Amino acid sequence: MDKHMILGMLKCRWRNILWLLLMIVVVLNAAIFFTVPGTKGGSESKKEAPKENRLERVASHLQVLRKRLTANFNSNSLNQHESSHLDIKGEHNTDDRNYQGGNDGIEDGTDVRQFENNERDHVDFVETQNANQRQNQRPPVSKQYGSRANYSIPEVDEFVKLFILKYEDAIFGQGGMEYRYMDLLSKLTSHRTRGARLKAYINKRGQRAWERFHYGIRQHELYDSNDPSINRLLRDLSTMRIVGVEQKDGGTQIKLMITFEDDSLALFKPMRFPRDQETLPDHFYFADYERHVSEIASFHLDRILGFNRVPPTVGRLFNISHDLQPYANAKLAKTFFRSPVGNLCFHGQCSYYCDSSHPICGHPVMLEGSLAAFLPPMLMAKRKTWRNPWKRSYSKHRKAYWEVYNDLCQKVQVKSPYNEGRRLLDVLDMSVYDFLTGNLDRHHYETFREFGNDTFLLHMDQGRGFGKAKYDCVSCLAPVRQCCMIRLSTLAKLVKMYQGPNSLSELMRSSLENDPISPVLTEPHLDALDRRLSKILSVIDGCLRQGKSWNDVVIDDGVT
Repeated sequence: MDKHMILGMLKCRWRNILWLLLMIVVVLNAAIFFTVPGTKGGSESKKEAPKENRLERVASHLQVLRKRLTANFNSNSLNQHESSHLDIKGEHNTDDRNYQGGNDGIEDGTDVRQFENNERDHVDFVETQNANQRQNQRPPVSKQYGSRANYSIPEVDEFVKLFILKYEDAIFGQGGMEYRYMDLLSKLTSHRTRGARLKAYINKRGQRAWERFHYGIRQHELYDSNDPSINRLLRDLSTMRIVGVEQKDGGTQIKLMITFEDDSLALFKPMRFPRDQETLPDHFYFADYERHVSEIASFHLDRILGFNRVPPTVGRLFNISHDLQPYANAKLAKTFFRSPVGNLCFHGQCSYYCDSSHPICGHPVMLEGSLAAFLPPMLMAKRKTWRNPWKRSYSKHRKAYWEVYNDLCQKVQVKSPYNEGRRLLDVLDMSVYDFLTGNLDRHHYETFREFGNDTFLLHMDQGRGFGKAKYDCVSCLAPVRQCCMIRLSTLAKLVKMYQGPNSLSELMRSSLENDPISPVLTEPHLDALDRRLSKILSVIDGCLRQGKSWNDVVIDDGVT
């Protein structure tokens, strides 16, 4: 064969080989097309069955896992449940992570978290199918009430149970959840002995709200909780026309005496800074600004506790140019000025913060402030000022005796007027009150002279309270801690607010809503009240755990 014929035959064979390879490629593509799941080739039904079996295995495994979690919940406390029993999409307890599924399609020792990650596409499907079943399997969560809802202390819980059992049939009984705090307070105040009136007001009942307030002052309380004239007085202070303004002498910061058209008087403390601004860390308690909201909130707290020892106080929004400046006396009028941005300001004259560097300014003319009703004038009802035994040193360099030594209570108890009557327990009430408000500035207190030593203490000047929401002034509780004593009626009220259904923060929030400049306190300060209440009860429980008898710690002196 010649050379040309051989080349022609080779070309023909290669052409056939190429056609054969092309046909093989076409056949393979067709085979792949008809065997891939989800295509139209009819193989979908063959592959779908294994997928359904896989989903069934996943669902079976998840149901078994939920049963284990539910069983684990029933063996734990409620608090453990809330932190460990998570939804199937989240993390699981370590006991469940090495769960061996056996026939459920999980190899021995396989991590449940890894399994979930591998099957994440199927979890949503299973969750949708079993949502109702999961909801029914979850045990009901019992809700906690009172101040203990957020600040429960196990030792205090035991103490509260003991208190409830001990006074179950007494007027201090706590009742059930349907028995609210105001029910207890109403029952206690109905048993209160109010004592005599001020002699100068026996025949001077009057018609105006402030006259009724003065007429209602008794030996054992500043006002009656059920006296409607108190709310009338608050309304008058917040709305009545002003006819006179002058600065009150004395004190470290500016305070104004406001005269109203019905001849009543009130003490005005202006707003210095926003509600959320707290005491500066480097400020001493005696150099801190006073807060108008602290005066208002302290009155409401006093009324909730049933002490009734703080003069009625309310907030008001003033127009400086209409309500204050036109009626200011000559001394005060000289201190009014316009700030560089056009706000109307004044500063008055006092020993601290009364200069153009520390002015009281409107925005541009509107200014908030607190108004506390005046007590009867000294000519009608003389008052005596007493030094607080647990007064602070008011020094940057030294501490008071009680801050160094713990035996002050033994020394105080043997001296008049603390060695008899209600005086010492009233000081301890004041300690509880100041701890709740965070007021470190309780250097003195007052009483009405004509009632002698057997009378209540006046809680005056609360401007330095509610300064630090996250700080609890433990030293304010020094009288209670060092004496290891508390009045039974006071303890009963604290226990009820701890137990619920009403917490102290809830009661305060509800009461303060009625004030014209509400909201008065920020939520962190309201929350702090519940935390501090729990700590007071912890101190009392600690006294009992020291071995002191119940009757030596919890004193029933008949004062409710």
